[in-house]
Amino acid sequence: MAVVAPRAASADDAVALLPLDADARLEIYGQPVASEVARALVVGGVDVVVVGPKMAVPERARLIVDGKISAGKGDTVVLALRIRDRESGTVLDTISSDAAQLTSIDQAAADLSARALPQVRARLAAIHAAKLTAPPDHVDHGPARPALVAPRPFGVAVTALGGGSAELQPALALATAAWVRARHREPHTAATFIAVAKPAAPAELSLEIMSYVVEPGAVPLAHAGVHVVLRDGTGPLFDRVIVTDTIVGDKGQAPARLAERVAAEVLAIFSPNAVRAQPDLAVPRATP
Repeated sequence: MAVVAPRAASADDAVALLPLDADARLEIYGQPVASEVARALVVGGVDVVVVGPKMAVPERARLIVDGKISAGKGDTVVLALRIRDRESGTVLDTISSDAAQLTSIDQAAADLSARALPQVRARLAAIHAAKLTAPPDHVDHGPARPALVAPRPFGVAVTALGGGSAELQPALALATAAWVRARHREPHTAATFIAVAKPAAPAELSLEIMSYVVEPGAVPLAHAGVHVVLRDGTGPLFDRVIVTDTIVGDKGQAPARLAERVAAEVLAIFSPNAVRAQPDLAVPRATP
């Protein structure tokens, strides 16, 4: 009689074998029964991954096999297995075998394993058949995502009235542009804003540097006053001069880096006021 070697398992054939649950007095039989099931599947050409109590089921596993050992009527011990689909969790098959008493649990485990092997192999074959018949151009992109909405135009003007703002003006312009983009708006200078903004609901933010004073030293200090005006189509929503506290720089910090720190402080003071004046200027929460 010819001997047919078991089919070699591919990378997609893995079966995850989970620990078998057991009643307290039967816990010591959980590992031997699981080992017998694993042995039978491996001999049958199935790639088995034994998953410990705190281990995650590997991605390459297509099926999950788990089970339970429980006391039946009288001295009977019931061994039960479930074969589940890994992706959906659906129970595909259930198999059970009874041991008349504890001394015959080995025979029941061998019977259970022998009956599990053809069921597992049949389920793996069905998975492969479905995969081969799927349209070749089918790609699962997951749940549909909402279409992206173009950022709304937002007018921005950063000017300087007071002296000493050579470093602060570019730093404030960059920081303000980032502040606007974080709120799903696209900053535009005054020259381009009129062309792109819709007259129905224009929004503009102007920042005029009134003063910027730097006290040089080993650790530089700086403070600024900036006139900030936020307006929409109805008129000004916020119109105030923001004055920072003294900003302490780092030892030997470059003037441009100190200006960036001051610009960040100006916008940090303005932000809660902007949200109170126009609630949709709050930073949108990230969505999964």
